[in-house]
Amino acid sequence: MTPGAARDATGDRARVADAPLLELRGLGKRYGATWALEGVDLVARAGEVHALLGANGAGKSTLLHLLGGIAAPSAGEIRLDGTPVTFASPADAARAGIASVHQELAVLPQLTVAENVWLAREPRTRVGALDRRALRQATVELLEGHGLPLDPDAVTGSLSVANRQLVEIARALSASARILSLDEPSAVLSLAERDRLFEIVRRLKASGLLVLFVSHRLDEVFEITDRVTVLRNGRQALAAETARTSRDALVHAMVGHAVVARPGPARVAGERAVRYRVRVDAGEPPPVEMAIGPGEIVGFGGLVGGGRTRLARRLAGLEPGSVATWRAPDGETFTLRSARDAIGHGIVYLTEDRKRDGLFLDLPVVDNASAASLARIARAGWLSRRRERAAVAPTLERLRLVAASLSMPVRALSGGNQQKVLFARALLARPRVLVCDEPTRGVDVGAREEIYALLESLAAQGVAVLVVSSELKELIDVCHRLLVVRAARIVAELPPGARERDIVEAAVPAASRAAAA
Repeated sequence: MTPGAARDATGDRARVADAPLLELRGLGKRYGATWALEGVDLVARAGEVHALLGANGAGKSTLLHLLGGIAAPSAGEIRLDGTPVTFASPADAARAGIASVHQELAVLPQLTVAENVWLAREPRTRVGALDRRALRQATVELLEGHGLPLDPDAVTGSLSVANRQLVEIARALSASARILSLDEPSAVLSLAERDRLFEIVRRLKASGLLVLFVSHRLDEVFEITDRVTVLRNGRQALAAETARTSRDALVHAMVGHAVVARPGPARVAGERAVRYRVRVDAGEPPPVEMAIGPGEIVGFGGLVGGGRTRLARRLAGLEPGSVATWRAPDGETFTLRSARDAIGHGIVYLTEDRKRDGLFLDLPVVDNASAASLARIARAGWLSRRRERAAVAPTLERLRLVAASLSMPVRALSGGNQQKVLFARALLARPRVLVCDEPTRGVDVGAREEIYALLESLAAQGVAVLVVSSELKELIDVCHRLLVVRAARIVAELPPGARERDIVEAAVPAASRAAAA
């Protein structure tokens, strides 16, 4: 080979190495007359973490569905290694090396880690029986090879959410995935779990995988990603190297305008001498007692697993075996043992898991929004659909719900719009006390600000608001007081101006702090 030919060959190899693994050219998806995605271009290479951002309903899920073979494009094409591909099913996409870890994890809780990882691809003996020894060995090699800290024999249902997520990642890697999409992977993780996930993502990137990273948390985008593509209203609004853009630029691309930084919670005027007072008896003394005033926003902070949700549910009478006794500012005393009791007395709980505990996914938007207020909307036991729609529509309009129709199943809405339907249900129940568990989980930066404004508006109208959140900055920005929860008990109260470090230190037992020192 001549020197010139050698140089040409080297150049060819460099161009191939630099060629994009994934290209989307004019990709579009139409449902009826509506384009959910239109004319989207995207270029992503092996060995990079590529952020996919956008407001709720911007088209991110649609794009991932097209890439994963769940739906077929109406326009444009998908290219892998420069070659156009079509997928008739998710199995086709998997065979092409495309795998997804969705927000709603799809592991089977009754099976072991190993059985989940190799589901439908288990090694067999000569007579067709399951080869458990080979199954375990293959799983051990896979987990150790990628640094995934899992026990192959553990029953998946016994694992934390973070470890179940790792099981899904292991399943993708076992199928020799070249492209892995992670949809809101840190939404329910503690800080330590998130850091561990990010270390795994960095190792996957170093091994040559393309990781598509979907998140509404912009600090994560700048920490873990190399490039970013922003969608707005189904179209590409921005494509850039992460290091060469800014938070303001991303927010503007996502929502179409700047979002003003929050000034922090306004102080509650005067001392609230008259408050709701509540005592929770859960069969394990001593009882938990707390107070919250009308017009006050109080936050529950602490570590993941510290019992914040358990205590919040007990306050609303939703935990079997516990009893919540409330005394209202007007002197009324009542006891909650069920959701019916709570709603009847104006104590409304907004769940952290909207899909499992909150929404009737296959029912229309209007049915979901009215579910807690049917007794008030109905007349003489008769529910008029016209009256129901008239009662629901103004609240959904106030919340700026984006939906093609109020008759469409709520399952078809984006995560942020599903959250708005849940808020509508809470507002229509006319709460005196609103307990919000992770109110902004999985929503975009624009919807997040709208939710904060809504909570402040409710407080201004005299509603007592309790916010449970794993995002400490959110609590600091929104709440007038912070209560730190550990083992489902209140262990400290922090004033406005508290720092994230103060919350964490109060949440960690003194013995643990001493051992760490």
